[in-house]
Amino acid sequence: MSSKNALANLIELTSNVADAFTTALYTVNLEDGTLKLRSNLTLSSHLKTDATFAIGEGLLGQVALHRDTRIDDFSGADASHLEWYSQPEDIKGLMVVPVVRKELEGVLVVDSKENYSFTPKLQKLISGFADQMGWYLSLEKKTPNWIEGEPADFQQMMKWCRFLNDSPHRKALSERFLNIPRSLIQCDATAVVWFENDATGRITHSKGWSQGLKSLTIESGTGICGSCLDSGQPMLVPNTLNHPWIVFSEDEPSVSFGSVMAAPISNEKRMLGLVVCATRARNGLKQPDMDRLTLMTNFVASSLQHKNTPPQPDLILNPSETASPSSQYFLPVHVKAFESEIIKRNSPASVMSIRIENAGTLLKHRRQKRSDLLLDQIATYLSDKIDLLKIFLRPSDEGLILILMGLDEQEIYEIEYSVREALSRVSFTLEETKIELEFEYGLASFPTDGSDLRKLIETSWARTTQSEESVHG
Repeated sequence: MSSKNALANLIELTSNVADAFTTALYTVNLEDGTLKLRSNLTLSSHLKTDATFAIGEGLLGQVALHRDTRIDDFSGADASHLEWYSQPEDIKGLMVVPVVRKELEGVLVVDSKENYSFTPKLQKLISGFADQMGWYLSLEKKTPNWIEGEPADFQQMMKWCRFLNDSPHRKALSERFLNIPRSLIQCDATAVVWFENDATGRITHSKGWSQGLKSLTIESGTGICGSCLDSGQPMLVPNTLNHPWIVFSEDEPSVSFGSVMAAPISNEKRMLGLVVCATRARNGLKQPDMDRLTLMTNFVASSLQHKNTPPQPDLILNPSETASPSSQYFLPVHVKAFESEIIKRNSPASVMSIRIENAGTLLKHRRQKRSDLLLDQIATYLSDKIDLLKIFLRPSDEGLILILMGLDEQEIYEIEYSVREALSRVSFTLEETKIELEFEYGLASFPTDGSDLRKLIETSWARTTQSEESVHG
């Protein structure tokens, strides 16, 4: 999703919570000292969509100049002077907020024909949305091609993961793995292994090895691939010290690679495959390389079993029980890999837990099937509702966890509030019967709650059983 669409969604969210007549975002041009309309949602046919306003002049210009929020109650005053309308509108209340990141990015206008005043809680919400808009606008300047809430230094990685995930079938995916960009991982040889139902592995695609590998089979306990198969964990040998390491099979030709790594492609049920990379130079592959490869394999594992299936229908307001398979959303994330790519780069990251409080009653019978149906619906809905990069995890049958990247703590609190509001209005079904779900929420953020991602996940989940006061302080 482009930042343009993200801003439009934030405008819509602001308009909904404020019951607004007009919500408009004006961006600043510091070179000529003006404000110009960037995005809006209005019920008026008189909004000046092409007008520019000088900084320091008029209501908008004064807010931009002084960077102070303006709130007006027109219960005893005339609102005909509002400069963004070409004709008077019967506005009762108004809030104008400076949109600031490190510098002034613009001005947000919210007016209403329903309410004269903005409660302190509503003021805080609107200010939070304005902060998010400022964040998008500031990143837009630094990286014009920036998309979907990703930190700029994480963008290329995520674009490649999506390219892998969009592979139409397993053969295409294998070929793409053979061509990992050297800007992500520099290796001299790559191989892709797929496991059959009997756990026997076959090397279907390879390049850079001295001989063909298709005649070899991968078996439990043999070589680097066999160890990876047994443990289900990635394996890295940064320096072979010129010792003859077995990579695939005892029957493989002698190889002289100085560094080798393997990462599993696996879902919650079984090992699906492996990707192996090697370099001729010693220490040519290091921990960051293995973390990137592991991220790639984790992203594609969840959707593999659904390749060649028809596309899912468009999301509807009340998600269907069959809207989407859970494995499209819930990833078997290798936590340490995410720590390296996100937290170790000091990119903001937060963990939001959502637990179904009345799950014990709803899931009393056929627990696993019912849990799948419920969590699939929730993940389907939130995947469209939250317009930021997010990773879904499934800690138990009673809820889900989202890893959200690129927002600070205040912004995350606003996202949590919008999720609470949204889920409270959505109807869910269980075996074709409408049900009422009761949710509890927990948040944990880097760096406030620590720098260990696994600990953040545990803390966030634990907070779903605590009172709201103790969670938010």
